[in-house]
Amino acid sequence: MIDFAVHNAWLIAVLPFLSACIIALVTRKYPILSSRISRIFILISLALSCAIGYAASQDLNSVIQNSAGSLNWFTSGNFNFEVSWKVDATTAIMLIVVTLISSLVQLYSREYMEEYIGVGYSFSRYYAELSLFSFSMLVLILTDNFLMLYAGWELVGVSSFLLIGFFYDKKSAAVAAKKAFLANRVGDFGFLMGILMLFIATGSLNFDVVAAKIAAGSISGEALTFAAILLFFGAIGKSGQFPLHVWLPDAMEGPTPVSALIHAATMVAAGVYMVAKVMNIFAQATFPVLWGFSALSFVAVIGGITALMAAFIAITQNDIKKILAYSTVSQLGLMILSLGMFTTTEGQISPLGYTAGVFHLFTHAFFKAMLFLCSGSVIHACHTQDVREMGGLRKYMPITAYTCLIGTAAISGFPLTAGFWSKDAMLDAMFEANFPFFLVGALASTMTAFYMFRLYFLTFEGEYKGHGKPHEPGWRMTFPLIFLAVPSLLIGFVGTPWKNYFGEFVHYTPAIGHLVENEHHGLNLIVVGASLLIFTVGFGLAFMIYSKGNQDKSAQYASKMKPLYNASLNKLYFDEAYQWFIDQVILVIAKISNLLDKFGIDMIVNGVSWLTVGIGHLGKRTQTGKVQNYVLLVVFSILAMIFTFSNSVTIVKRYNEYAQYSGWLILLLLISGVVYSGFYIKKRVFS
Repeated sequence: MIDFAVHNAWLIAVLPFLSACIIALVTRKYPILSSRISRIFILISLALSCAIGYAASQDLNSVIQNSAGSLNWFTSGNFNFEVSWKVDATTAIMLIVVTLISSLVQLYSREYMEEYIGVGYSFSRYYAELSLFSFSMLVLILTDNFLMLYAGWELVGVSSFLLIGFFYDKKSAAVAAKKAFLANRVGDFGFLMGILMLFIATGSLNFDVVAAKIAAGSISGEALTFAAILLFFGAIGKSGQFPLHVWLPDAMEGPTPVSALIHAATMVAAGVYMVAKVMNIFAQATFPVLWGFSALSFVAVIGGITALMAAFIAITQNDIKKILAYSTVSQLGLMILSLGMFTTTEGQISPLGYTAGVFHLFTHAFFKAMLFLCSGSVIHACHTQDVREMGGLRKYMPITAYTCLIGTAAISGFPLTAGFWSKDAMLDAMFEANFPFFLVGALASTMTAFYMFRLYFLTFEGEYKGHGKPHEPGWRMTFPLIFLAVPSLLIGFVGTPWKNYFGEFVHYTPAIGHLVENEHHGLNLIVVGASLLIFTVGFGLAFMIYSKGNQDKSAQYASKMKPLYNASLNKLYFDEAYQWFIDQVILVIAKISNLLDKFGIDMIVNGVSWLTVGIGHLGKRTQTGKVQNYVLLVVFSILAMIFTFSNSVTIVKRYNEYAQYSGWLILLLLISGVVYSGFYIKKRVFS
C-alpha cells in the first residue's frame, strides 16, 4: 500500500477529477449516488496521502526520488512542456490537509445541503464542483514545475468561481463570484508575468532547475527581484492580501461548507503554499527595488499590513461568516509576514520564519475549518448569520458550542492549543529577525483574541434572541466538528520549542550553495510571556464587554470612538474607494477610448471603404459607351503627363527643400482626403 502510494502519487489528484467527471456525465440525475461517489473517491485520496505522509516521515529522500514522474504534454521548438509531479516534505503535509478537510467537508455537506436533493441537478452539481475544487488544489500541490502550478492555480480560481456563485439565481452570490474572479485576474496577471520572466532567463519551468540557474547567475539581481515580486502578486490575489483582499469576505455568499474548504485547505492556502514552495527563488531575490525593498521585504510588509488591517475590520463585523473571513485574511497575513522573515535584518539566512509560517498554515487549517463548520451548524439552526440575533446557543447546541470554543481558543493562542505553538513560533521568528514586525504581529494577535471571543460570547452566551428552539444537527454535521477539535488541541505538540518534529521535517534547502539547517531554537521566555499577555489582553477585553452576550457596553465604547468604529464597520471603505476609482477613472478612460475609436479609427476605416465604393460608382458612370467621351479622357491624360514631366525638375527641387515635412504632410492630406471624400461620396452617391 505504502509503496504503491509513493510510486503513484498522481492518483491522489486524478481520483477527485474522475469523480467530478462521473457525477457530471453519468450520475447527475441520482444525487445520493453522486455524493457517495465523491466521498469514496476523496477518501481513497486521503488514504494514499496518509500512506505517503507516513513514508516521508520515515525516509523523506526516498519518497522524493520515487514519487517523481512526468509526462510530455507538448513540444515547442526545442522545449518540452511536461506534466510533472514530486512529493517533498511540504507537499506531503498539504496533501493530508487538503484531502482530510475535503473529506470532512463532503460528509458535513451531505446533511447541510440536504434540502437541495431533488432541486434540479443542484445537489449533484455541488458535489461535482467540490471534487473539481479538490482536484485543482491537489494538482497545484503535487506539481514540481511552473507550468502545472499555473494550471492548478487557474483551476482553483475557476472552481471557487463556480462554488461562490453556486446560488447563481441570487444576485449577491453572482456578484461575489464575479468579484472574486476579477480580483484574482489582477494578481494572476502578475503571477504569469513572473513565470515568463523566469522562463526567458533560465529556459526552464522546473522549480529546482530554475533555482539552480538563478544561483549560477542566469538572471540579474534586479530582474530576479522584480520576477519574485510579480510571483507574489499571484499570492496577493489568491490569499486575499492587501490590496486585493476585497473579494474574500464576499466569498461567504457560497454555501458555508465551501467557505470552510476555501479558507482552510484550498484557495487561500494556495498563495502561502506557493511562496513557501519557491522560497529558494525569493531568498535569492535580494537586490533592492521598489523603494529599496527586496522580494522578502516586500512580502513581509504586505503580510504585516494585511494582518493588522483585517484584524481591525473584524472587530466590528456582525455577520458570523464575515468575522471568520476577516480572521482568515489576518491569519494569512501573519503567515506571509512570517515567511518574509526567512532572512534577518542583517541579511543572515534563518529558517525560523519559513518553518513557523508553514507550521501555522498546517495548524490553522484544522481550527479554521472547524470554526466555519460550527458557523454552518449555527446558521442551519437559527436561519440567520447575524451574531446579534443569536446568543445563548450553548444551552441548545453544546457540541457546536464547545468545539467552537476550542477553535476560538486555538486561533487566539490559548496556551498548549495548536494555535499557541504555531503563533508563538511566528512571533519568535519576527522577534529574532525584525522587532517592528514583531510588534505588528503582536497587535494583530491581540485583536484576533478579542474579536474571536466576541464572536463566541455573542453567539453562545447570554440569552437566545431569535425565534423557535435551535437544536444540534445530526451526526454527519457534528462528527467533523468533534474530529477537528482533536488536532486543534493537540497537533501543535509536533512543533514545540524543545523538540520541533515539524521543523525538522520541513527543513529547507535553498539553492544558494549550502544547506540551511533547521537550527535548534529553545524556548524564548520573552516571546512566551508576550504570547500570554496577548491572549490575556484580547480575551479580557472581550470578556469584559461581551461575556453576558449583549452589546450594551459595546455600543457605549463605539459611541466614544465613532470614527474608528465606522471605519472598521465599513471595512476601511475599500469597496467604496474601488467603486469610485472604477466610476471616475476607469469608466472615463473607457469613454474617451470609445470616442477615439468611433470618431478616429472607425472614421478612417469607414472613409476608405466609402471612398473605394464611391470611386467605383463614379467610374461606372464614365462608362457611357460613347467613343467621343473615351477620346476626350485620353486627350486629358496625355496633357496631364506632358505637364508633369515638363515641371519635374522644379518639383524635385521644391521637394528637397521641404522633404523633412513631406511625410507628415502626405499623411495629413491622405487622412483628410479619405475622410472628406468618403463623406462627400456617401452623401452624393448613396443618398
